[in-house]
Amino acid sequence: MISQNPLDYVSYKDLIELGLTPDEILTAHQPSKGGVYHTRGAESKGKSLWIAHFYRNAIDFGIEFEHAVGNMEFKGKYSNGYEVLKGDDIRQFLWDMTHKPYRNSLAIIDEIDSEFPARMFPDKEQTEIALRLWHTAKLGNYILSSSHIGNSTDIIIHLATHYFIYPYVLDFKTQTLKFDVVNSLDGEISEGWIAEDIVKTMLIYSRQELTENTDEETNKPRPVKKSKKRQRDYDTFETDLDLEAELNGLC
Repeated sequence: MISQNPLDYVSYKDLIELGLTPDEILTAHQPSKGGVYHTRGAESKGKSLWIAHFYRNAIDFGIEFEHAVGNMEFKGKYSNGYEVLKGDDIRQFLWDMTHKPYRNSLAIIDEIDSEFPARMFPDKEQTEIALRLWHTAKLGNYILSSSHIGNSTDIIIHLATHYFIYPYVLDFKTQTLKFDVVNSLDGEISEGWIAEDIVKTMLIYSRQELTENTDEETNKPRPVKKSKKRQRDYDTFETDLDLEAELNGLC
């Protein structure tokens, strides 16, 4: 593989000639390490499993994240240094990640369509977080998310995704998970990727854990649709108040 690091192609003499200090060299162009990964597919195709396997491999390979958070819950050694965040807490972390900004950090948003749904209304915070995801890779951050097939996720987050992952065959006999990759950066589709030793990964996370903030959901009141008659009565009541105010010279 051809290196994309410019420091591999210059000599110490070149650096002196350019007049660069050690600190300036550290902040020079570097290959992007992170990225936004989005697993998609129907129910029980291995979307969350692929995310858990990515995280497991990162830890096993000795990658140390400055921050590692998400709405999935991990077990064993994979819970060390990892913080479970849901609802407003995960949104706050993404805001901080994209504004402070954080470096060499990881955020997992399983079922991202429940946190950042497609919408027909403006949401300034959601829009600004989504727009700043373009900086994820060059800061060495990773965002791993999942959603179901369809237009269920914020379009800006969808467009900011670097790699779409489509898992489709989980084979217990070979302990593998097959998946395809759509590289949005290069406009390439590569098929037949295989994640190995996948069965052990099934043991390190809580698949039945709800990704939403359960405290918020437990106390959320059920929305009640007003009947047409009640709505008409309410509208009439408002009109009567307006008329009364006008007659009393209050308008």
